[in-house]
Amino acid sequence: MEDETGVSRQFAASSVVAGLARDLVAGALRGWGLSFLVSDAVLVVGELMANAVEVSRAADVIKVHVGCGPGEIVLAVWDGCAARPVPRRVELSLETLDLCPERFDDNGGWGLSIVESLAARCWVDPTPPRGKWVCAALKADVR
Repeated sequence: MEDETGVSRQFAASSVVAGLARDLVAGALRGWGLSFLVSDAVLVVGELMANAVEVSRAADVIKVHVGCGPGEIVLAVWDGCAARPVPRRVELSLETLDLCPERFDDNGGWGLSIVESLAARCWVDPTPPRGKWVCAALKADVR
């Protein structure tokens, strides 16, 4: 679904669809003349998609929406899991980013922290009886 203020699409819950969601967001932003937001927006939607895929089964559906409002764009990803995402708090340093074999499994899990650092605001909208939209707004003020 697409109109002048938003684009929505649903995907099968698979890690391979994150790239399609990033392309959807990038295309919408370029179409709205907001190319300067593409790099941050595709990173945000990629992280939200990764979390949605992680809590979904292969037969589930994930929905993506990018909307343009006054002074901001909203990126939203829906999954059928009612559990709220929890950001992992970590102090970023060369040691915490170390990819040596002994620490390989300690890396990652920082997606929501990245989203929170890029977004002007983040929130979760539950969709009873199941699921939720995880949303992030990026400032889109053109000066």
